[in-house]
Amino acid sequence: MRIFLDTNFIVNLIFETEFTETAKAILVKYADSDLITSISVIEETLFVLKRLTRKTNREIAELVANLLDGVEIEVLEKLPLSVFLEVFREYDLLPNDALIAATCKHYDIKKIATFDEDFKRVDFLEVVKL
Repeated sequence: MRIFLDTNFIVNLIFETEFTETAKAILVKYADSDLITSISVIEETLFVLKRLTRKTNREIAELVANLLDGVEIEVLEKLPLSVFLEVFREYDLLPNDALIAATCKHYDIKKIATFDEDFKRVDFLEVVKL
């Protein structure tokens, strides 16, 4: 099974919040799955962590790199613009969310680890639960 990791899921793994334990438990539950994310999610994660912490870019990059290496997360890089625009139009998502959903659609990823309720209305994605 392949599971896409959304920005808020990754941030909750790195930065302690009320969702951190749930994120860790989901990671354990789906440990045998192929975990996938995208460059756009990594960029958004860096931005969010920069705003939440007083850490330097070097420290934030190290935190994210350690997570990616330690958990073995594949990072996807390319997506046709047409797929992004189609998902953006059809599901009325914010641009970054549409980019994530479009990446899942393009790479035939059916499941997503997220705490964002907006993905529940995307009919080709299933939000993973504990």
